[in-house]
Amino acid sequence: MHFEHRKARALELLSSTGMAPSHYAPPLLRLLWKAGVQVAPPHFQSFLRTTLGMGLFFGTFWGLSMWLVVWPLQAATRPPSPMTAFLAASAAGLLFGLAMSTVYARDRRKHQLPAWTALDGE
Repeated sequence: MHFEHRKARALELLSSTGMAPSHYAPPLLRLLWKAGVQVAPPHFQSFLRTTLGMGLFFGTFWGLSMWLVVWPLQAATRPPSPMTAFLAASAAGLLFGLAMSTVYARDRRKHQLPAWTALDGE
Protein backbone atom coordinates (compact mmCIF):
# COMPACT_ATOMS: atom_id res chain seq x y z
CA MET A 1 0.00 0.00 0.00
CA HIS A 2 2.87 2.38 0.76
CA PHE A 3 4.33 1.93 -2.71
CA GLU A 4 1.12 2.76 -4.58
CA HIS A 5 0.56 5.85 -2.43
CA ARG A 6 4.14 7.02 -2.96
CA LYS A 7 3.95 6.30 -6.69
CA ALA A 8 0.70 8.26 -7.09
CA ARG A 9 2.11 11.20 -5.10
CA ALA A 10 5.39 11.11 -7.05
CA LEU A 11 3.62 11.07 -10.42
CA GLU A 12 1.41 13.94 -9.28
CA LEU A 13 4.46 16.00 -8.26
CA LEU A 14 6.32 15.18 -11.47
CA SER A 15 3.30 16.05 -13.58
CA SER A 16 3.00 19.45 -11.86
CA THR A 17 6.57 20.33 -12.93
CA GLY A 18 5.61 20.40 -16.60
CA MET A 19 7.89 17.51 -17.55
CA ALA A 20 6.72 15.15 -20.25
CA PRO A 21 5.23 11.89 -18.92
CA SER A 22 7.67 9.92 -21.08
CA HIS A 23 10.51 11.56 -19.14
CA TYR A 24 9.34 10.82 -15.61
CA ALA A 25 7.55 7.52 -16.37
CA PRO A 26 9.36 5.96 -19.36
CA PRO A 27 7.65 3.08 -21.22
CA LEU A 28 9.92 0.42 -19.67
CA LEU A 29 9.08 1.67 -16.19
CA ARG A 30 5.34 1.58 -16.93
CA LEU A 31 5.77 -1.97 -18.24
CA LEU A 32 7.52 -2.96 -15.00
CA TRP A 33 4.68 -1.43 -12.97
CA LYS A 34 2.11 -3.41 -14.96
CA ALA A 35 4.14 -6.56 -14.25
CA GLY A 36 3.91 -5.81 -10.52
CA VAL A 37 7.51 -4.66 -10.02
CA GLN A 38 7.66 -1.97 -7.38
CA VAL A 39 10.27 0.48 -8.59
CA ALA A 40 10.26 4.21 -7.94
CA PRO A 41 10.24 6.72 -10.79
CA PRO A 42 13.82 7.56 -11.80
CA HIS A 43 13.71 11.03 -10.23
CA PHE A 44 13.22 9.38 -6.84
CA GLN A 45 15.95 6.72 -7.15
CA SER A 46 19.52 7.09 -5.97
CA PHE A 47 22.22 8.14 -8.43
CA LEU A 48 23.86 4.71 -8.22
CA ARG A 49 20.65 2.76 -8.68
CA THR A 50 19.67 4.84 -11.70
CA THR A 51 23.15 4.43 -13.18
CA LEU A 52 23.07 0.66 -12.73
CA GLY A 53 19.49 0.22 -13.94
CA MET A 54 19.78 2.41 -17.01
CA GLY A 55 23.31 1.23 -17.76
CA LEU A 56 22.52 -2.48 -17.56
CA PHE A 57 19.45 -2.11 -19.74
CA PHE A 58 21.16 0.04 -22.37
CA GLY A 59 24.47 -1.85 -22.35
CA THR A 60 22.75 -5.20 -22.78
CA PHE A 61 20.60 -4.18 -25.71
CA TRP A 62 23.28 -2.04 -27.35
CA GLY A 63 25.80 -4.88 -27.07
CA LEU A 64 23.38 -7.45 -28.46
CA SER A 65 22.37 -5.27 -31.38
CA MET A 66 26.00 -4.49 -32.21
CA TRP A 67 26.99 -8.17 -31.94
CA LEU A 68 24.08 -9.47 -34.04
CA VAL A 69 23.57 -6.68 -36.58
CA VAL A 70 26.39 -4.16 -36.93
CA TRP A 71 29.64 -6.03 -36.42
CA PRO A 72 28.79 -8.95 -38.75
CA LEU A 73 28.07 -6.46 -41.54
CA GLN A 74 31.50 -4.87 -41.28
CA ALA A 75 33.21 -7.08 -43.85
CA ALA A 76 36.27 -4.85 -44.09
CA THR A 77 37.19 -5.41 -40.45
CA ARG A 78 37.29 -8.43 -38.25
CA PRO A 79 34.48 -8.60 -35.65
CA PRO A 80 35.64 -8.00 -32.08
CA SER A 81 36.35 -10.84 -29.70
CA PRO A 82 33.60 -11.65 -27.18
CA MET A 83 35.65 -10.02 -24.39
CA THR A 84 36.14 -6.84 -26.43
CA ALA A 85 32.43 -6.77 -27.27
CA PHE A 86 31.56 -7.23 -23.59
CA LEU A 87 33.88 -4.41 -22.55
CA ALA A 88 32.50 -2.11 -25.26
CA ALA A 89 28.91 -2.85 -24.19
CA SER A 90 29.85 -2.31 -20.54
CA ALA A 91 31.49 1.03 -21.33
CA ALA A 92 28.50 2.15 -23.41
CA GLY A 93 26.11 1.11 -20.63
CA LEU A 94 28.15 2.88 -17.97
CA LEU A 95 28.35 6.11 -19.96
CA PHE A 96 24.62 6.03 -20.75
CA GLY A 97 23.75 5.23 -17.13
CA LEU A 98 25.91 8.08 -15.82
CA ALA A 99 24.43 10.51 -18.34
CA MET A 100 20.85 9.59 -17.46
CA SER A 101 21.55 9.67 -13.72
CA THR A 102 22.98 13.15 -14.13
CA VAL A 103 19.86 14.32 -16.00
CA TYR A 104 17.53 12.89 -13.36
CA ALA A 105 19.60 14.28 -10.47
CA ARG A 106 19.63 17.73 -12.10
CA ASP A 107 15.86 17.63 -12.56
CA ARG A 108 15.42 16.45 -8.95
CA ARG A 109 17.35 19.49 -7.69
CA LYS A 110 15.79 21.91 -10.18
CA HIS A 111 12.24 21.00 -9.15
CA GLN A 112 13.14 20.50 -5.47
CA LEU A 113 11.59 17.05 -5.32
CA PRO A 114 11.40 15.41 -1.89
CA ALA A 115 12.94 12.07 -1.01
CA TRP A 116 10.98 8.92 -1.92
CA THR A 117 10.41 8.09 1.75
CA ALA A 118 9.05 11.58 2.44
CA LEU A 119 6.10 10.98 0.09
CA ASP A 120 4.24 8.98 2.76
CA GLY A 121 3.66 11.97 4.98
CA GLU A 122 2.29 14.27 2.28
